Amino acid sequence: MSVAPDNVIIGIDATCASVNAYDLVVTDIMVSVGDTVEAEQILMILEYNKVVTEVTAPAPGTVVEILCQLRDEVQVGERLINIRPY
Repeated sequence: MSVAPDNVIIGIDATCASVNAYDLVVTDIMVSVGDTVEAEQILMILEYNKVVTEVTAPAPGTVVEILCQLRDEVQVGERLINIRPY
C-alpha cells in the first residue's frame, strides 16, 4: 500500500442533487477527527427541503478536520471535512 505525503489533504465540500439548494442543514456527523475512513464511507448527512444528501469519502484516509457542527447551515461548495489520504 502506498502512503500519501503528510502535506496532501483532500477537502470534501457540500453538494446537493437539488439545483436550487442554498442552505443545507448538517443533520448527522458520523466521524470524528482522527478516525480512519474508507473510500465511499458516509461521513455526514446534509438535508435541504427534505432532500437528503450523503457526504462520502472520495478515498481512504484519516479525518484531520471537521469544519462544521451538527445543525449548522452550510452552502453548496462550502468545505466540510478535510482528510489525509493514505
